[in-house]
Amino acid sequence: MATAGLVLVLALIFASHTYSECLDGKCDDGYITNKSGDGAVFRGYSKNSRHGQGTMKWPNGDEYVGDWKNDKMDGQGIMTWSNGDLYEGDWKDDVMNGQGTYIWANGDEYTGSWRNGMQDGQGTFTFADGEVISGVFRNGEMPR
Repeated sequence: MATAGLVLVLALIFASHTYSECLDGKCDDGYITNKSGDGAVFRGYSKNSRHGQGTMKWPNGDEYVGDWKNDKMDGQGIMTWSNGDLYEGDWKDDVMNGQGTYIWANGDEYTGSWRNGMQDGQGTFTFADGEVISGVFRNGEMPR
């Protein structure tokens, strides 16, 4: 009977630690929930800065789920804008950089290379009507 009681107490201790959220940003395991002055809510890992996996939701409905480094979106992530646009791919210093796919709310889609937030390098743009343009994009400009 004493063993069952001890197991129950230990289970409650571990369960409460596993599911608890640190609201003040000073957690032993680094997982926090933090609401900024502008109403944005971050849930994820942070020790002095957002770093690792996390989710940020802004008051306007925009949401980013993915990797963070030094308080910036950096690595793999998915950004969904409140207007219905979506980007899934690589980020560097809060900017789309690397390989990724952007889908506009109107159904247009670009898959390929990104640099400094613009289509740059090999890629394919598919219009909502089915027309496809493939080639090397430069500074957001489609190949001619």
